[in-house]
Amino acid sequence: MVVRWYTFALSCALLASAAAVAPAPRPNLAEVSRLLIAKTNEFRAVEGAGRTEPDAKLAEAAQRFASYMARTDRYGHDADGRQPVDRAQEQGYDYCLVAENIAFAMDSRGFTTQGLAEHVLRGWKDSPGHRRNMLDARATDIGIALAHSTASDRYYAVQMFGRPRVKRSATAHRVSC
Repeated sequence: MVVRWYTFALSCALLASAAAVAPAPRPNLAEVSRLLIAKTNEFRAVEGAGRTEPDAKLAEAAQRFASYMARTDRYGHDADGRQPVDRAQEQGYDYCLVAENIAFAMDSRGFTTQGLAEHVLRGWKDSPGHRRNMLDARATDIGIALAHSTASDRYYAVQMFGRPRVKRSATAHRVSC
């Protein structure tokens, strides 16, 4: 009987210690991107700036740059030695306007998907330059991506806005810069 009790107690202790060290679930970065696009458009609507539409080329440029910053833990608009317009062009985005917001979360432990989206959005809204990019009414397209650095445990976010040089509207007329 005593052996069973010790076995039970040991099993409980092992389970409790395993639960204490189990890593918290990571945010779903694709969902964070989707939330940021939706929340950015809500913010733009309230401020009278108009909607942006997700653009695959800008999203790919954002993803490549976020991944670069996460892989190297280098941060800045020119961390890879290039400018936002260079990254957009590399993905085939023919632009007349490109703007970029970047962010990173210094201590990324414990973020939920919703919490990370709110943290990044709040930082951009509170920064005059980032806010200006978010509310630029000339921007019609958006691409957002995030990446996680396993070395520093930081999340890097890239938000790109654009207006293509030529774009077909719903009525098939060409709209340009």
